[in-house]
Amino acid sequence: MNKPLTSLEEIKHYWANNTDPIYFVSPTTFNLMDLDRWVNNLTYIAYVDTFDGQHPKVFVPSRSVTPTFEHLEEINLYLLGHKEVYEKIKENGHGIQRAKPFELKKDFSAEPKNPCQGNVIFLFFNKALEDFCAKLGLNIWLPSHEMVIDVDSKIVTTQLGNQAGVASVPNIMAKVDNYATLQKLAKAHDLGNAWVIQTAYGDSGKTTFFIANEADYDRYSDEIEAEDQVKVMRRIRCASAAIEGCATGSGTFVGPLMSELIGVPSLTPYQGGWCGNDLYTAGFSSDIRRQAQRMTVAMGDALYKRGYKGYFEIDYLIDLDTDTVYLGELNPRITGITAMTNLSPFCQDRLPLFLFHLLEFSGVPFALDPEDYNQQSLTHGADGETGQLILKYTYKPLRVIERAPVSGVYQVADDGQLIFKKKSTYRRDAVGPDEVFLLQIMKEQEYAYYGGDMAILFVNKALMTSDYVVTTTAESIIGAFRALYHCRDLTAEEQSLVLRYQNPGVRYKP
Repeated sequence: MNKPLTSLEEIKHYWANNTDPIYFVSPTTFNLMDLDRWVNNLTYIAYVDTFDGQHPKVFVPSRSVTPTFEHLEEINLYLLGHKEVYEKIKENGHGIQRAKPFELKKDFSAEPKNPCQGNVIFLFFNKALEDFCAKLGLNIWLPSHEMVIDVDSKIVTTQLGNQAGVASVPNIMAKVDNYATLQKLAKAHDLGNAWVIQTAYGDSGKTTFFIANEADYDRYSDEIEAEDQVKVMRRIRCASAAIEGCATGSGTFVGPLMSELIGVPSLTPYQGGWCGNDLYTAGFSSDIRRQAQRMTVAMGDALYKRGYKGYFEIDYLIDLDTDTVYLGELNPRITGITAMTNLSPFCQDRLPLFLFHLLEFSGVPFALDPEDYNQQSLTHGADGETGQLILKYTYKPLRVIERAPVSGVYQVADDGQLIFKKKSTYRRDAVGPDEVFLLQIMKEQEYAYYGGDMAILFVNKALMTSDYVVTTTAESIIGAFRALYHCRDLTAEEQSLVLRYQNPGVRYKP
C-alpha cells in the first residue's frame, strides 16, 4: 500500500514525476499557463497558437478552413474531434490503465478497473463533451456538468452562502417584469434607490446591470424581463476582490486575495466587466484578507458537502464605507485569475493551488491539513507586486487586425511605450519591475470582434491606488498596450463574406 502524501514536497515530487497523460483542452493556454513546469506529462491542446509554435507542450491541430463557433464548448468539441488530436491522445495513452476518479480506495496501486487514454481538463464543458470524452476513454478531472450548472447559478450561490453563513449584499431574488415592479420590490426590502441586477448566469459582467433610473432599466429590460428570477442588490460604494479555493476531502485550500479591475473603458466594453487584477500587500487590510479567507473556506466546505469537488473562484464586494466583505458570485471552475493565482510569488515559492485539484481527481491519497497552507497564503500571499490586464476589443464594428504583438517579454520604456525584448513561453521570464509579459490571443489578419479578448498583459507593478482607482502608470501601460494593435475597416468584399457567414441562406451583393 502506498502511503498518503503528507507534505508539499511530496506533492511536488509526485507531480514532477507524473506519467499519466493530462490534457488541458481550451482555446488558449492562458488559464493554466506554465503549469507544465510543475506537472510532468501535461499537454495543452489549443485552438489558438499563442506562442507561434515555440512552446513544446502546446499542440495546435492544423486546419484548412476557419470554422465559426458560438460557444467555447464548441471549440473544445472541435479540438477533441480533430483527427490529429485523436491520434496524439491515442499515441500518448497507449497501454495505460487507470480507474475512474473516486473509484480508487486508499491503496491507489490497486488493480485498474477500466482502460483509459488519459485525463482531461476544460475551462468550459457540457454534456456533449462528457459523452465524447467517454467514447475517447478520457477521464474528465472536473465535477460533472450537472453539478457545475447547479452551483454556477447566482441564485443558488446566494442561497449556498446564506446556509454557510457567508452574507451577500442586501438583496431580493424575484421576477421583475417592469420598472414599477422593481421600485416596489426595492422599497419593500429596503434596497435603496439604485440597484445592481444580475441574471442567474453570465460571464465577465455581461449580465450585470447597474440601474439608477427608468432610462437605465429600459436599456436592459429585455434581458431582465426574460428571466424567471433575477437578483436585485442594493447598490453600494464598493471595491471588487477575487480569490480562488480548492475543495478537497482534506478541507478547503485557499489562494491569495487580489483586487479586480472592473469596467475600465479602455480595456472592456462592459460596465460591470472584469478586465484585470492586482496583487500586492497594501491592496487590502489584514482584517479584510482574514474575512475573505474565512468566507472562502466556509463556501468551499459547503460546496464539498453538496458534492462539488475541486477548484473554484469567488468574487467579493468590499463595502468601502464599513469594510464589510460581502459574497459577490461563485465561479465553479478554472477562471480568469487562475493564472495569476498559480503564478503568484507565493504559489511559485510553495505550491500552485491547482495541484490540490489534480490530487483530488487523481485518486492519489493525501493527508494534508489546509490550515498551514492557508495561514501562509494569508501572511505571504500578497508578497511582491503583480497584476494582469485583459484587453478586449471595445468597438462595435468588425475590423481586420493589421498589426499585432507577439507573445513574450516587453520593456516599459521611460516614455511609457512597450518595447519588445524577446519571444518567450514563460511568464516568469519577465519579473523585473519595468518588464511585462504579453500573451497574444488575436493575431494579424484576423477579425477583431466586439468583446473579444485581444491579449493579456502580466505586469510587476500595482495597477490601482489604495482607493481602488487605476494609477496613472497603469493608464500609461494600458495605452501602450492598446497601441500594439492596429486595425483597419473591412473592405466591401469582406463585409459581404461576413454577412454570408451570419446569414448562410441569404445572398448579398458585394
